[in-house]
Amino acid sequence: MKKIILFLFLFIAQSAFSQNSFKAIVNDNKSNEPLIGTNVFIESLKIGATTDTNGNVEIINIPNGTFTITFSYIGYKLFKLKLSFPSEYPEGIKIIYLEPRAIESEEVFVTSTRTNGVIDDVPVRVEVLGLEEVREETAIKPGNISKLLGETSGIQIQQTSATTGNVSFRIQGLQGKYTQLLKDGFPLYSGFSSGLSLLQIPPLDLLQVEVIKGSASALYGGDAIAGIVNLVSKEPSETPEWLTIINQTHKNGRDISSFYANRSDKTGITFLASQSIQNAFDVDKDGFSDIPEFQQTTLNPKFFYYFDDATTLMLGISSSFEHRAGGDIYAIQNTPDSLHSFIEKNKSNRTTSQLKFEKKYRNGNILTFKNSINDFQRDIFVTNNNFGGEQISSYSDLSYLLKTQKHNIVFGYNLLTDAFVENEKLSLTANSLDYNYYTVGFFAQDDWDITEITIFQTGLRIDYNNKYGTFFLPRFSALYKFSDKLHARIGYGSGYKIPTVFTSAAEAKAFKNVMPISSNMKSETSQGLNLDISYKFFMNEFMFTINQAFYYTKIYNALILQPDSLAKGFLMYENANSSLETKGFDTNIKVALDELVLFVDYTYTDVRKNYDKINPYLELTPKHKLNMTLTYEEEQSWRTGIEAFYTGKQYINKFTQSRDYWTIGFMIQKIFKNFSIIGNVENIFDVRQTKYERVVNKPYNNPTFKPIYAPLDGVVANVALELKIR
Repeated sequence: MKKIILFLFLFIAQSAFSQNSFKAIVNDNKSNEPLIGTNVFIESLKIGATTDTNGNVEIINIPNGTFTITFSYIGYKLFKLKLSFPSEYPEGIKIIYLEPRAIESEEVFVTSTRTNGVIDDVPVRVEVLGLEEVREETAIKPGNISKLLGETSGIQIQQTSATTGNVSFRIQGLQGKYTQLLKDGFPLYSGFSSGLSLLQIPPLDLLQVEVIKGSASALYGGDAIAGIVNLVSKEPSETPEWLTIINQTHKNGRDISSFYANRSDKTGITFLASQSIQNAFDVDKDGFSDIPEFQQTTLNPKFFYYFDDATTLMLGISSSFEHRAGGDIYAIQNTPDSLHSFIEKNKSNRTTSQLKFEKKYRNGNILTFKNSINDFQRDIFVTNNNFGGEQISSYSDLSYLLKTQKHNIVFGYNLLTDAFVENEKLSLTANSLDYNYYTVGFFAQDDWDITEITIFQTGLRIDYNNKYGTFFLPRFSALYKFSDKLHARIGYGSGYKIPTVFTSAAEAKAFKNVMPISSNMKSETSQGLNLDISYKFFMNEFMFTINQAFYYTKIYNALILQPDSLAKGFLMYENANSSLETKGFDTNIKVALDELVLFVDYTYTDVRKNYDKINPYLELTPKHKLNMTLTYEEEQSWRTGIEAFYTGKQYINKFTQSRDYWTIGFMIQKIFKNFSIIGNVENIFDVRQTKYERVVNKPYNNPTFKPIYAPLDGVVANVALELKIR
């Protein structure tokens, strides 16, 4: 018996001592400064850690054997260290020096795919606008994200109202209602609130923007037929950050935005405050505003509590308030009279709460719970027509990410509620547009590393809507790495959209004479295919990358306007008797030589209305778009850039096509220690639709407006002051 006890004791002791640890300090090899947040990982064991504020890191529970430890930090060369355990010096601390790298593609992490992977290892193609790109566009237009998205390959910003300047955006040529807009994974901007969404989101707090093109409802639910745009916010760090931008345009526009972030041991905070003011401006002197009058204020504080290094709670609230008016310039600036009576006014308030709890486990698994409640109120006042209402929606999401040696599996549940109540005291519609929906969803997704060069992603979502029933949404993607330089992806996705009257067509009419969705209406559904090939080449200070992407999406039961109702002056919707198809390709090229960088993005889009044999081409959708940007930067000194955008011809109706046009922009930025001065000119050659035709049609006391296919504001110059304390 004593021998057995002694044997067990020795066995336990041996097991205990076979668990080793590794300690290191990671510094910059030039400045010797600690590199905070360096990823230190043992791939074969799937264990690792990140460096703290002093550059210290420790990995525990390492078994006996020989392993390769990888050190990675954005902007630095990858470093690998091969060690045997138990170590000859078990108490020793390794000093690791990382070398800044020349021009290379940074290791970008994306969150929109739910598995939180490195962009080069994700089977789904995710396009990312990084922090530098976000900051450059924010300095040019700090009030909202319309310019930031509009200069992204394959995204088209479409103005839906000539008077109030409301905009929507299209991916793959499809109307804005088919794209799901997220903020940190929260779907907050749909239905009634979608019409003003792009104009009410300041970009100063954004870390990056992630874009997934193609049917992707399997990720976050309905609306994602054309794709997903996820706005990812900054989080606080132990180094305080305060950034303020003050902007003035030569056409009476003013913006001021400020963002603050800081973290202590247990708590953190971020705070965004923004205000934009614009006076009405009649560019073409026709008596009607081409730039609307508005005043917009946004406040967004967030509080973070860190229970420990692995457990975080975030609480936030966002509020925005806006008054917007356009129309007869005399009536706006003075008092309306019998000759000058037409004004369209929008008054909107949006309040959104956000809650996120995240628990990370030692084995890499992550438990996440998210909840948001959104209240949006909007009143529209137009001559001879008023409309208003309140939309209350909520989103709850519980997910668990399970990591194994070959699989990253995420599964969970979410609940989406959406209700609209029309303001009966204000609205003149004969039929109420009220609705009350809820959708329950279950989802699962698996990223499977079959080999080091082949990764599959499969997913399935099952959604149940209380009115439109059950939706099965399969998804599949694959990534194959021919080499470190050449990758290929292929994917299939499905999507759906619940019918809604809140479309760009209704927005353009200020919801006048809009009929409710009939009880026999079907949901729109879709299937899509994506294929892309990417190649990258680096040599010292030279870099060349190219991505060639192809896409095809087919929409069934497309929601369209009934032709008979249009002839009678009403907007009534019906399901199309055939499909809506879009196909095309994106070509993205980036060439860099030291600090000189050239971007070239070309998009070909062919959208066909198979239900319309007379006019099969989708209106206001250019087949050809070309974006070119050339930038040069002397680090921490100055930056300059010139950009050119070509928009091809668009069908206005079955008989008429628009002109094609170019717009050119130029910016220069002088950088000082704690501030920068930015000068920018958009649309240098003053390209305007009103140079080609009148947009406002008689009678002027109750006018109609032509569809908008080109800029109305013309050339716009601005000067901005950026203050930064970190």
